Amino acid sequence: MKKEKSKVIEVNPQGSLGILALGHVGLKIWREAIEKDQKESKEKKK
Repeated sequence: MKKEKSKVIEVNPQGSLGILALGHVGLKIWREAIEKDQKESKEKKK
């Protein structure tokens, strides 16, 4: 049995079709990226 290597994918708040193609998992990761971006934007404004 061959082990698969995990891939690191950077998700930006704008999203992509590739992320949406992952289904529920992709949506969850995309929403987390949006929340992270909003928090960083708020911190920069301070």
